[in-house]
Amino acid sequence: MARRGRAPGTGREASALTAASESIQPLSEALAAGWQEGWIKRPQGPLRYATAGTGIPLVLCHGFIGSAENFESWVPRLSRHRQLVIPDLPGFGGSAPLPGAHTSRALAAEVLALLDQLQLRRYELGGLCLGAAVALEILAMAPDRAQRMILHTPLLAPGSVARTFRVQARLATAPGVFELISFLGRRRVLADLYRRVAVEGNAEVDRRAADLNFANQVRADPRAAREWLRDGMAADFRALLDAWKGPVAVLVAGDDRLLELDRVAEYCSRRPRTEISVIPSAGHGWDAELIRRQLDVLESFLAEAESVPHPAAAAG
Repeated sequence: MARRGRAPGTGREASALTAASESIQPLSEALAAGWQEGWIKRPQGPLRYATAGTGIPLVLCHGFIGSAENFESWVPRLSRHRQLVIPDLPGFGGSAPLPGAHTSRALAAEVLALLDQLQLRRYELGGLCLGAAVALEILAMAPDRAQRMILHTPLLAPGSVARTFRVQARLATAPGVFELISFLGRRRVLADLYRRVAVEGNAEVDRRAADLNFANQVRADPRAAREWLRDGMAADFRALLDAWKGPVAVLVAGDDRLLELDRVAEYCSRRPRTEISVIPSAGHGWDAELIRRQLDVLESFLAEAESVPHPAAAAG
């Protein structure tokens, strides 16, 4: 299916957007056979999504300033076990921004609209970092439809977010400051330097992942990015997870700079039916070894789910 996106600006901004877009190949070319790209019409404009595999639907929500392509390294293995449904959240990737605020709940409502149009009444949910907040809001809005959860680097509550990152995010999203950061973020050298110093650490992120990160950053809607980050940093999902009785898998990197790992681990140890996997010697950036290890964990979790289905799966 033909790709669509927001029209580029002018001058240097247009050149940056064109160069970034060229680094993202259509999903049908970039990934294994069977990967499909689709669109649905929404009041604000098109909503883009990707699908692959067969079986129980697993809905994956990308992270901050991301897109469906963030999961391309997961698709070859996970599509053997599940029907993957991966939307570009509104304002990111190829999906149009919302006219209103881009809260995690508003983004979740758009994903639910997609699932309704695809006639998916039962599914598993997964989210990456801020995308975990969207997955959790989907759970809050339709708790009987979710069978199990996969939360990768979840911001479960303000106290589980590293203090340095909370301060950094608060300053970065201040009026006037965020506009400057968005402008500078469209310059490749500066964008890569910031990610390396403030987010990814010493991980040797491969070139393809770096290209995708920059392309997503350039084509993200700045207002959507600012609103989503501010909302996601303030949310507290512990009461929601306490009330829901389904199984949850939590994945975190041992050296991730965004989380207070001890607090996340302490919560997971208290919640029944919760598996936490801490991948040592890994940070927020994804390298080949981290991808392999997290996929080993995910495949094991999904295999357990296939042998012992959650009662919700049998509901009408």
